[in-house]
Formats: sequence, structure tokens, C-alpha cells
Amino acid sequence: MSPRLKNLLSFALKVVVATVLITWLVRSGSLDMRALGLFFQRPQLLAGDLFVFGAGTVLGALRWRALLGLAGVRLPFLRLLQLHLTALFFNVVIPGNVGGDVVKALYVARDSAPEKRTTILLIVFIDRLMGLAGLVTMATLITVIRGPTLWANPLLRPLAGTVALLGVAVVLGPALLVVVMRRAGDRIEAWTSGTTRIAGLLGRLVAAMRLLSSKPANLFAALGFSMCLHFCAMGLFTMMTRSVGGFDVGFAEIATVFPLGILTMILPLSPSGLGVGHVAFDRLFAAIGLTGGATIFNVYLIGQIAPCLIGIFPYLALKREAAPPALDAPPTEASPQGEGPA
Repeated sequence: MSPRLKNLLSFALKVVVATVLITWLVRSGSLDMRALGLFFQRPQLLAGDLFVFGAGTVLGALRWRALLGLAGVRLPFLRLLQLHLTALFFNVVIPGNVGGDVVKALYVARDSAPEKRTTILLIVFIDRLMGLAGLVTMATLITVIRGPTLWANPLLRPLAGTVALLGVAVVLGPALLVVVMRRAGDRIEAWTSGTTRIAGLLGRLVAAMRLLSSKPANLFAALGFSMCLHFCAMGLFTMMTRSVGGFDVGFAEIATVFPLGILTMILPLSPSGLGVGHVAFDRLFAAIGLTGGATIFNVYLIGQIAPCLIGIFPYLALKREAAPPALDAPPTEASPQGEGPA
């Protein structure tokens, strides 16, 4: 079977999974598509959604600029914003949620020295890792700050504990890897060389850690922008939970379920986590005594995906320029979707 046919069959299977899950949620009454009409009935909800999308776009571009510093690349902010909006557009219209990031990297690589191009493409992978790290770190901080309140609630206790453990892993794991890479990076990179997919993924992880350990200041700046991005996303999700679901729920409570629901979208079971994320939020809300998790997530998801389509305009401007170089892109399975639509 040719790789192209295999990819098409894999995507078709993912579409079937997403369709089955969403249909099941709708028929069971767990997912109410009519809730999307609240964007027109409540202008403050639409305004909040667009504000978070705009803030997330700016923060995403700033994170990308910090990571490009690892390769010694500097671009004007408006140029980075143009490329980031284009990436958001392609992440919506191209299945896999990584196509836009590769397009963005190729345009940067085209205008950079040839010896920097491999590093620029590796940063696509690092950018996704930083998205996940920012999500978990922000949720962990909120969980620690509101620890006594969350721990006093038997429904929230296991979720808060899970988030805290993820936070410890996110902090200690990379720190340990950076130390190891500085001491034995060459030997580890030699061990992970190979032609299999697993070897390729391990090799990319090793290369990413070595790159991150070279300029820790850029790493912390990127993490900070990522945390701010997810703070805005959690705030929007809290507002939607109150507005769509009618629940008097606090920001800290949402911070315990939001990262766990978003992390399920990494699973390569459906396009961009559709259906899988809906089921996850439905179950997570049920775990803390709330209903309508799938509906609220659907409103959040559509509200953040729809504005991405404005990226067609910066893309059309880019089309007037010379085409980017045809470089090898990172494999999609090595590019987690840690921040979902944001």
C-alpha cells in the first residue's frame, strides 16, 4: 500500500470516528448545536471570543518570535503576525492541525540562511511542545494557588491531583533532559539515529532538547507567552460555561478540567480531536457534577476556529511572493495539538 493511500485511509477512518462520536452525543442529548446561536443573542459572548482570539494570535506570534531566536532568526512583528494568521488558516483547512505551522516555517526558512532551515523546521515541533507545557504549567499554578479550596471538594480532588502531577512532570522532565543533553547530547543523538518512525521521533526530541538547552532565556520567554495564551483561553471557557451552561462556576474549577480535556485532542483518533474532545469534556464536566460539557466545548471550539478563516487574506498576500523552498516537514504524529484551536 502506497504511503499516500495509507494516509487517505487513515484520515477517512478518523473522520468516521469523529462523525460517530458527534452523532452519538447529539442523539443522546449531550451536545446541543443550537447553543451556537448564543453568539448572536449575547454580543458580550461574541466580543469576548474575538478578544481572546486576537490576544491568542498576538501571543502565539510572540512565542514564535522567541523560539525563532533559538535559530538566530529575527523578523518584524507584523511579518510574524502575517505568517501566524496564515498558519491558523491552514491549520483549519488542512487536516492534521500542523500544515499551517509547516507553511509558516517554510516562509521563514525561505528568507533565512540555508544552514538555519533545518533548525527552523525543528522549531515547529518545539512550538507545539511549548504549547503543551504552557497549558499544563498555567493549570498547575492555579491548582496550587487554589489548592485548599479544590482539595476540599471531593469531586475536584482527583482532577486537581492529576493536574498537579502533570505540572511536576512538565517542570522536572525538561529540566532533567536539558541537563542530560548538555552532558551527553552527542552520545544520545547517536543512539537515537535510525530510519524507523520511533527513531525519527526520538531523534527529533533529542535535537529539540539540545536546541532548547542552548538558549534557556528564549525557552522561558516562549513558556511565558504560552501561559498567558492559555490563561486567556481558560478565562473564555469559564465565561462560556457560565453563559451557555448557566453554572456559577469559578475560574479555578475550570482550570482543573480544561487542560485534561484539551490534552485528549492530542490522541490521533479524529481530525484535530473533533468528537474526542467533545466526549472528554462531557465526561469531565460530569465528574465535577456539571452537565453540558460537550455543548460548551463545541461553542468554544467553533468560536475559536471560525475567526481563523480570516487568515486567507494574509495568505493571498503571501502568494504574490516567491514560493517557499520545498523542505522536508516534521511528521504530523510528532506535533501534538496541545492548545487546540488557540
